[in-house]
Amino acid sequence: MTRKILATLMFVWGIGTAGLVQAFQTAAVFPVSSVEHVDSRNQVLTFKTQDGQVRMFRVAQSVGMKRESFAKGDLVRIEVDLDDQIVNIVKIAQTSLSDRGAMRYK
Repeated sequence: MTRKILATLMFVWGIGTAGLVQAFQTAAVFPVSSVEHVDSRNQVLTFKTQDGQVRMFRVAQSVGMKRESFAKGDLVRIEVDLDDQIVNIVKIAQTSLSDRGAMRYK
């Protein structure tokens, strides 16, 4: 009897864990993008991708965004989840980008 209860509890726990993993899956990564507009009031970020497309996504509450943290022209790396929300955004230093280009031509 205890084996059945233990098996049931493990099954329920497994389903709950799988739901959490799916919630944080990354759907798209934009490795180098340029910030076009920051709407800190509505938590929306507009950016231009490497191929010239302009995109606009809401920033997830867990990430948060302040107007002072990003400005137009900043280079950033953006991860978007399955709900089309930005779940990770990191500024890219201009020097690291130029170093990466120099390494390509060596």
